[in-house]
Amino acid sequence: MSGNMTRTLIRNGSLVTVDDALGDIAGGDVLIDGGRIAAVGRNLAAEGATIIDATGMIVMPGLVNSHIHTWEISLRGIGADWISGRDYFTNIHGNLAQRFEAEDNRVANLLGALSQINGGTTTILDWCHNLRTPEMTDAALDGLEESGIRAVFGHGTAKPIGKEESRPYYEIPQPREEVRRLRTGRLASDEHLVTMALAILGPDWGTYEVAEADIRLAREYGIINSAHTYGRKGNRKAPDGMIRLSKAGLLGPDHNVVHGNCFDEDELKMIVDAGCSTSASVTAEMMNCDMPALLGRIEKLGGMPAIGTDVDPYFAASMLLEMRRAFVHQRELDNRMLAGQGRYPAKHHATTTRSALKWATIGGARALRLEHKIGSLTPGKQADIIMIRATDLNIFPSVPLGDPVHAVVMNAESANVDTVLIAGKAVKRGGKLSFPARKIEKLKKELLASRERIMRAGNYVYAPEPQGERP
Repeated sequence: MSGNMTRTLIRNGSLVTVDDALGDIAGGDVLIDGGRIAAVGRNLAAEGATIIDATGMIVMPGLVNSHIHTWEISLRGIGADWISGRDYFTNIHGNLAQRFEAEDNRVANLLGALSQINGGTTTILDWCHNLRTPEMTDAALDGLEESGIRAVFGHGTAKPIGKEESRPYYEIPQPREEVRRLRTGRLASDEHLVTMALAILGPDWGTYEVAEADIRLAREYGIINSAHTYGRKGNRKAPDGMIRLSKAGLLGPDHNVVHGNCFDEDELKMIVDAGCSTSASVTAEMMNCDMPALLGRIEKLGGMPAIGTDVDPYFAASMLLEMRRAFVHQRELDNRMLAGQGRYPAKHHATTTRSALKWATIGGARALRLEHKIGSLTPGKQADIIMIRATDLNIFPSVPLGDPVHAVVMNAESANVDTVLIAGKAVKRGGKLSFPARKIEKLKKELLASRERIMRAGNYVYAPEPQGERP
């Protein structure tokens, strides 16, 4: 398929629309016109359209990664044995992040975004919190734009933990002039593939005054704001910060809570009632938190969670894997709760594979305030579509006589993603990225050189086998 936005017909696929009105459609078609979904159904007529044969494939909306630090791809494979968040903040923000320069950001964001596309993710919220200069920001944006991914760029600020500064990072709000430069310049439009958000400190990582100033700044420029919020009041810079933000009218659908595992019920209800979105990073939270992810608790209050992969240094940032882990995590919690109430096994599960698929698609779209554009195969939305080979040995014979949602959530892997379209443009076809392979090989060499320089500058060595203690 060429990039000239001619009409395209995806024919005879097992459609998972994630649209309650349309449902799943066996042997279904999707007509794309001008980068948008024009029609969904069976036996669609489309004379002159380019045909993509989806026989033996699951066709569904692209995955939405609602929280990822894309620049951290450079640091893959070093963090799984770290102790809680302590080692993460010491090693990343207190050391390695401070060694990044503009070109390091560009290469990491470009390869990180391509890795996401390869695994079926079409949209990310790139929570970019290693920005010290406008040059680093522009380079990070260059990488995202070159990749072809749809991205909400969360402009964050560096946390130089342990470094002597005239003012500590948690007393410094978002740089107004830099936000103005971006929002009136290259990120002025909300119609481009790469748009803008603020990745703020929030009351966990900054003072209340900083949290208030950042949210007001985001609202001034009409963009969402997202904050890491672990949730335990005693660990926050501003213990009563969320309550004060609520009373000031600063919590709403434009505020995204990341993690939030330790919120008590009153606080959780407060943010759901305010319309805030939540992004759970289940795998990272299971490794580093002592409280479960905000999934079932959010749904019980009438909200819809989103999920994201968070940190590459720990594990593969695959949304297919994250979706599976999120499902299993919440089902385990459900089972334990029911058993404690003497009601296990239940007649029906509150958490299903379809729940998890929604967290990874329409839930993410809502969190990024892009539900009108993406998250389902609904006519009128952007044609962000993925096709998964159901004939591969790790999925077959789940489809067509089984549940395609079950097959995606419990069986699919990045290697099964055959085709990825973003705004109707093919960025992966036949199991291969459309981005030139020669350029990818060059980028891999550049990323490796970047990593080696960063690790050397930070005098980082792999830790010996830890001698931990059993609980």
